[in-house]
Amino acid sequence: MAEALQVIEYARLSAQAADLAESFANADPIRHVVIEDFLALDAARRATRAFPSPREMHISFAGLVEVKNAEQAVERLDPIFSEIFAELRTSEFLDWLRAVTRIGDLTADPELHGGGLHQGADGSFLDVHADFNIHPQLGLYRRLNLLIYLNETWRPPWQGYLELWSRDMRECRQYIEPRFNRCVIMETHDHAFHGYKELRLPPGVTRRSLASYYYSAQRSDAQTEKAHDTLFQLRPQEQRARGLRLFFRRLIALSPPPLRPLMRALRGVMRISD
Repeated sequence: MAEALQVIEYARLSAQAADLAESFANADPIRHVVIEDFLALDAARRATRAFPSPREMHISFAGLVEVKNAEQAVERLDPIFSEIFAELRTSEFLDWLRAVTRIGDLTADPELHGGGLHQGADGSFLDVHADFNIHPQLGLYRRLNLLIYLNETWRPPWQGYLELWSRDMRECRQYIEPRFNRCVIMETHDHAFHGYKELRLPPGVTRRSLASYYYSAQRSDAQTEKAHDTLFQLRPQEQRARGLRLFFRRLIALSPPPLRPLMRALRGVMRISD
């Protein structure tokens, strides 16, 4: 009988818990922590190999504020994804997560509402935003995002760094590279502004991640009691020519790849930011 695949090495993560908790508590501009080599290496490699193509994913966002693909029904994919998300819901993992974040009553979302697998091809983007605050079925407050990146190679010209912005949206305080097996655990509230810029990727490369969200019956001091949807924001340089910027960016994302350089060049001539 084959030995069960180890998903998380708890001995290593537990040994780091105190230091991670301190980093999380003191992080700027919102509470967060970045953890390298988060999944056991074999699990991370298997998930990377099994990651579906954008066309195989059932959810497609193609609006003015985001263009990307997603898949919440992980049971229809390679079993490694069900194994990973099941592990991220275990009592052992939740105990570790509570110790790191010091949020005492965290619970995982079994339906992966808004979570699961996320993928962006060339032209994909996600505008800076604060997440919705209440789960539509569970009625609990969204408190944490856990993101695991599965990109074996990433280069600065490709953009797509996770950006964490100040509360007043004047400054991006953190640029986090979506490198292989890197995990970001971040607090979510009404001013936890984050997103990523338009991807500029070569053929065959996509930005891939896993997302698991955690909830609590208690809201944080930075959350409103009344439910709200995602709160999208504008970067300072995006205030100019807002309508044209949105038009060009969506046009680029949805254009055939051979036309994207021409669209980007035209945007540059017009001095419109991406």
